[in-house]
Amino acid sequence: MKKYLYSLITLCVTTMAFVSCGSDEVTPGPSETDMWLHPYGASSADQALQAQFYAKNKIYLLFNDTLRKQQVATNPDGTPFYDMETIDLTYYLIGSSSYLNEEFTYEYLQTDADKQAATVFVQDQVLPCLSGDLLPFSILLVNKINQYSRQYSYQSMTRTNPIVYAGYRCTAIAAEGITEMSQQQKITARNNILKAIINNKMSALPADAFDEFYSYCNAYYSTYALYDAAVAFFAEHPTPMDIGLLDNSVSYYAWRTSGSLIMYNIAAKNYDLQDYTNAVFTYSDAEFEAKYGQYPIVMTKFKLLKQIFAQLGVTVD
Repeated sequence: MKKYLYSLITLCVTTMAFVSCGSDEVTPGPSETDMWLHPYGASSADQALQAQFYAKNKIYLLFNDTLRKQQVATNPDGTPFYDMETIDLTYYLIGSSSYLNEEFTYEYLQTDADKQAATVFVQDQVLPCLSGDLLPFSILLVNKINQYSRQYSYQSMTRTNPIVYAGYRCTAIAAEGITEMSQQQKITARNNILKAIINNKMSALPADAFDEFYSYCNAYYSTYALYDAAVAFFAEHPTPMDIGLLDNSVSYYAWRTSGSLIMYNIAAKNYDLQDYTNAVFTYSDAEFEAKYGQYPIVMTKFKLLKQIFAQLGVTVD
């Protein structure tokens, strides 16, 4: 037994020495080009913007969805066959997120001036409002995003034009008309982008994420009353804001105290969250306080929702 073990150890040592001698001659090959920093087809002006943007933000900047394209063969009809890679907004670590149910095409920014303006807009106004997991790995700046989607494979594709779409490894942003926008228009565009990002994030939150926000109006959601019950209610709560709701003047919410119909009809709680989310991305703190400062519950819910959004990674001034 001892002789067997000794022979086995000797064989292992000899084998390791043999392999080690062979590995001394390994020569490293050339390093691969970073296709995210040097994407296919980028002009010298594009490359300058992309390099500066990455150096400052550590986020890749793209103006075209093609990352790599190389001819590797020729088709039987004589046309070139390419090996290529795109950003693929449907890409996830485990594969496509939607398979045949979601596709994207883009209308690209055409001039250097538009690309420069879009880059400055994203760098100076959008990125400072994002943090944590909401900071993208890369950003694709285009003129327009065409999103084709369907719920079931047998349905026809329908097209929408979102202003932003956050994929696993790239966030696409539509910057149509950015060069001609006033500062106020850019703020509105920024807020619309942030609202789209936060709405997408909220869908993945646990059910109890907004329990505190809803707690102020839980007793009132989805309630309906007429005549005497409404009269008594209005005597204590003359406006929606007195119970913590916003006066949005839309059809799903009624608060009538004139004429022969005296009633209130309070919508479900998801509409309450929708109204406040719109308010966060519409009003500055000063503007909201000027409009609703006399209603303590409204102010509390507004500040609470902004805190929740900040924890998710979106901060609006």
